[in-house]
Amino acid sequence: MLVHTRLATRADRVAIFQLIRGHRRAQLALDWWSLEEWLDAPAAWVVERMGQIIAFWLGVQVDSPIVWLRGAAVADHEDAVALFQQLWPRLAQAVARQGAEQVVGMAYGEWLEPVYRAAGFVQRTVVITMQKDDWRIPEIPSASVRIRRAVLADIPRIAEVDRLAFEPIWWYGPTILTRAWHQVPYFIVAEEDKIIGYAFVDLYGMHGHIVRLAVHPAYQGRAVGAHLLAESLRYLIDLGAYPITLNTQIENQASQALYRRFGFRPTGHEISVWGCSLKGEASVLQDHKDRMR
Repeated sequence: MLVHTRLATRADRVAIFQLIRGHRRAQLALDWWSLEEWLDAPAAWVVERMGQIIAFWLGVQVDSPIVWLRGAAVADHEDAVALFQQLWPRLAQAVARQGAEQVVGMAYGEWLEPVYRAAGFVQRTVVITMQKDDWRIPEIPSASVRIRRAVLADIPRIAEVDRLAFEPIWWYGPTILTRAWHQVPYFIVAEEDKIIGYAFVDLYGMHGHIVRLAVHPAYQGRAVGAHLLAESLRYLIDLGAYPITLNTQIENQASQALYRRFGFRPTGHEISVWGCSLKGEASVLQDHKDRMR
């Protein structure tokens, strides 16, 4: 039977949650947002058959030219590859009109890898999880840096540091940083005459997770990251958090060396990251048609 693709609306909330909760192929990772806040966005799409939602994709774009696919669900026994190929040109056009330059998605489930590959996405990196199973903090070199809790007025400068420290697909802009500041339990900055780095952690029950650690490139190699990491760990250890985890890119050997020095080890959990460049509405459609021939 024919399927129909359309923009999602808030009226679809219950059906989308039923799809996510009732079927095996589903992911939803919205960090500090709720699903409802994104259901009227240009990158929230559903696929219907006879009025029933059988697939859902949600893209999130905040302070960045990158759209992150943070929600995906396909009903059991449906062809995920075919459904996304039908939906993708319209989603790509919609976000390109909003100024997006690239769409990126994490394949939290292996089922998403062939879906993105068939639509022309390429694998950009792999994110690995590292875990610390003890509460030891190693000695670290002294540094002329002060660590303190972040205040809301720090957000613009923190965003500047973030943009210099990461490539665009990983940027946290002022909107995301403000959301995090309001919701996470511990958010700190490193400063000399100005803010040169920051970090924040979150808790999931007693599971502590170091969400972010960034140092201005001009100050890297001066133990600033080690001091931010040590202070983040002290906070979690004082709470009795266990386990303590963090994520990093598989190719980021410098960060992994720091984390290993602090007792973090790879868990074996890896998530591939896929991206597709948007060249404008016309070429997006043409590329898709060429691939389908």
